[in-house]
Amino acid sequence: MIGVSLPFRWLLNGGGSLGSRTECFKALKQRGVTSIELRAIRPDESDGNVLRVAEVLWTNGFEITVHSAVKSLETATTDVFSPLTSLLRALRQRSLTVTVHPIAGDNVEMLRALAAFANAHGYSVTIALENNRLLPDKREGDSTALVLAAVREVNLPNVGICFDMGHYLYYRKRNFPDDPFVLPEKAFLSRIVHTHIHALNGFSTHYPLGAYELPLENLLRAMSHTYFGVYNLELSFPRFEDSAEPIPALLGSIDTLSTALPPTARLYDRLREHFDESFRRVTLSLEHADGCAFGLLHASSYLFQTNGFRWAMDVAFRNARTLAKTPASADILLKDTRLMIISHGHADHFEESTVRLLSSLPMRWLIPDFLYEKALSFGIPKEQITVAHAGEVLCIGPLTIRVFESRHFRPVTGKGVKEYGYHVSAQNAPALVFPVDIRNFDSEALPALPPADYCFANVWLGDDAAEAEDYGTLPTEFARFMLHFSDRCIVFTHLYENGRNDANLWKEAHAQLISDAVTALSPKTKTMIPACGEAIPL
Repeated sequence: MIGVSLPFRWLLNGGGSLGSRTECFKALKQRGVTSIELRAIRPDESDGNVLRVAEVLWTNGFEITVHSAVKSLETATTDVFSPLTSLLRALRQRSLTVTVHPIAGDNVEMLRALAAFANAHGYSVTIALENNRLLPDKREGDSTALVLAAVREVNLPNVGICFDMGHYLYYRKRNFPDDPFVLPEKAFLSRIVHTHIHALNGFSTHYPLGAYELPLENLLRAMSHTYFGVYNLELSFPRFEDSAEPIPALLGSIDTLSTALPPTARLYDRLREHFDESFRRVTLSLEHADGCAFGLLHASSYLFQTNGFRWAMDVAFRNARTLAKTPASADILLKDTRLMIISHGHADHFEESTVRLLSSLPMRWLIPDFLYEKALSFGIPKEQITVAHAGEVLCIGPLTIRVFESRHFRPVTGKGVKEYGYHVSAQNAPALVFPVDIRNFDSEALPALPPADYCFANVWLGDDAAEAEDYGTLPTEFARFMLHFSDRCIVFTHLYENGRNDANLWKEAHAQLISDAVTALSPKTKTMIPACGEAIPL
């Protein structure tokens, strides 16, 4: 999600060097901007004025964020929330991010006070403490360390960091001129909930991207897979008015930012836009499906219909919970599901928050023996659990389920987790096999299983294979391994999984590479790369 900070007085009145609000908004929408930050809301600003600006932006299709100001610890809650009172009562979006600067006093107490005030009034607000160019007392110093220490100590879900990239580069250049491009530590990056993005002209900040200095791609890549918020440009137009027109400079910066966004950032935008619709489409399609069909709910979360019996496997929402509305109502959408099969304990297959939501449904859970205690701790009623043991054959409803040891452990390092795979069959239905997350493609000692019509293959081509030349023989090894399970049809999943970093985000191109290897090895075998939201007859 791309956003821009715009001066509050201009948003209220228009005119000046930025010109017409209508024309500006139109140009921003054409560039893909979906969020506007109100910069900055003074403590004495009329809450009626703030609401008027918000209503204009909402009407024009933007979400909003707010840059507030705090004068002191004693006045913090009034400074921030008094101008936002009417806006928060009329909020037209799921939540509001409010950025504040560190104060010279106790920042931990300030953050606690702001968070407590929001919670007490039922406001869906996240407070973001921003790293500045200087310390609160105007001395040179590491503002990122100050901000991280305060946010860490507060440790509340509605408190995080606003990462000001330009201010961070200023600090690095000023204090480490021989090595200015070192990234912030992971603990800082993992707590970012908002951004301010601008370039440096020497040691002057808030310049446009492109013509001035900022290691943009490195910074974006470092934070992208754990960040779900707005990539927000924060330019100060008067600083460069002698060298560039404001609107062209802003639009050029948007283009530069858009080009630099990493794959995970684009994935999260797609989840925001399409996840709810695709999830509902699958559940409704299977509700009316005749015979046998399946739908992909998520990267490796499946929903099946086998002659009227609805069952699922490894449903987990992970970060979609932050980005979409559906996770909150999944228990309603999955209410007719009779069985949930779980393969192993990784969060993209067995996630506590998803399990707790679905544990109220009157469905049976097939849980591996090594996850039984964890399943109980996640809230699944004991009487609804059937424990799976490797090598056994179970009958649940119309399904015959064969449980086998799978291959999640790497052959050299031994790194991995225990997991079970499943062969599922029923009368008058195709047989399905799920090897799940395979990390060892040695075909020796494979389990003896009946032939399967469909093999669901979770794509994986190594831990560090970011480029095609790094894959080596892995696509062929993967293909050959899956052909042992089925030479009729192989279905490639585990793609575009939120929570993975860019180097390990498996995409359709990776699945196609393996599909080509399958065709080379076994021309008669069909392959399939389903999209999330797609319901497919079997």
